[in-house]
Amino acid sequence: MIHFYLDTKFRTAIIMPFLVLYIVISAITFAEGENDYTLTASDLVAESAILMDQNTGQILFSKNENMPMYPASTTKILTAIIILEDLELTQEITITKDMEGVDGSGIALEAGEVLTVDELLHALLMVSANDAAEALAKTHSGTIEAFAKVMNERAASMGALNSNFQNPHGLPDPDHLTTSYDLAMIAKYAMQNETFKGIIMTPRYEIPANAVKPDIRFLNHTNKFIPGVPGSNEKIPYRNTNVTKGYELMTGIKSGYTTKALHCFVGAATLEGRSFISVIIKSQGNNMYIDTRKLIDYGLYGTITYQLYDLGEAVTTKTLEDKRETTIQLVTEGPLSVDLPSNISVADLTRQETIQDQITLPVEKGEILGRISYYLNDLLVCETNLVSADAYLGEDLITAETKAFDSPKNAFFTVKNIFSWTFKAFLALVLWRTLVTFNRLRQKRQNRILQRRQNRSI
Repeated sequence: MIHFYLDTKFRTAIIMPFLVLYIVISAITFAEGENDYTLTASDLVAESAILMDQNTGQILFSKNENMPMYPASTTKILTAIIILEDLELTQEITITKDMEGVDGSGIALEAGEVLTVDELLHALLMVSANDAAEALAKTHSGTIEAFAKVMNERAASMGALNSNFQNPHGLPDPDHLTTSYDLAMIAKYAMQNETFKGIIMTPRYEIPANAVKPDIRFLNHTNKFIPGVPGSNEKIPYRNTNVTKGYELMTGIKSGYTTKALHCFVGAATLEGRSFISVIIKSQGNNMYIDTRKLIDYGLYGTITYQLYDLGEAVTTKTLEDKRETTIQLVTEGPLSVDLPSNISVADLTRQETIQDQITLPVEKGEILGRISYYLNDLLVCETNLVSADAYLGEDLITAETKAFDSPKNAFFTVKNIFSWTFKAFLALVLWRTLVTFNRLRQKRQNRILQRRQNRSI
């Protein structure tokens, strides 16, 4: 038997390359896992969720997005935007007895206090004050019932068609229901208001003392996604590590909790001009933060935005079957962009143009004549109207001043005929002038001959 002896250096020389190869492969695999921002319904604890492009309204992810759910204090987003649109921030509100003692979170309002709409809005959105919600609602509409009617009307105008709001704060009511989709549409609308955006990102605020409350009220925002607010440095497990709840890309918006609704959150985030709205309903504990991060990061890092058309960009033409065979230029009514998962490109989309079959003149500039749509696996991902680039005049709407130039009765006045007759008149004038000149010359010749004859006879 032959024995092989390997000293330490020799063994190291053999093992080391394999060890390095293993480390490299492991690092690549780990990196690929870290950059994988795919998302499925089972990845979320929340029972209902949605991710929406804040600019276009495109839905990038959804889970039971149309299921009626209890929204808890995310209700206050709608309350706030109604108040912002209908009341002045400087308007003073005197607190009455029926505005006191509302259940749940609040700022302990007392009858006789005088606060501004602005102060109550900060309490509403920063510390989710239910008493502030009722004070604002009753000031706006007189009663909670009347304000709830306004809420449902406004929600519908924002595209939230499957909601039934019963109060301004979201306290438990079996009929107070909405959906993830509706909350996203309400949030999308609210985020167009600069005052709203400012309040939801205010980390601290002071309500000054008054005759009834001698102490200043110090409000600390309860949204721990905002870096610097109390609790924002708490850690949560996320993507194989621990991260803080505070997330610098978040731009809002509002959390909510009741024992039936559990943890809800409507979020917003922006990175390099791309903005997204996230909604989760009925999550649990810290999963509210984890679910929201998964949604937001999927939008920011797991998708790519493609700009397909700019506002007013030419798309196609349409030739009409009128006497002149008018050709109409069709352009986009608005900019058209689409968010696609990073493993899908625009080449994977199916484009469809739909143009009206019967287009009759006149056509106004900006008149909707068609639509351009893009589909991914039969799912509509983006679309916009096609409109007329210019105004096109109809034969039957030629004005009285211009009718003579285009009517069969007065066809002489068409550009073509005017040119033709002018040319003919010029030829006639030349011919007449030639004949006159010829006759004059002939007459002179005849006169000279006659004169010679007379001279000879003498």
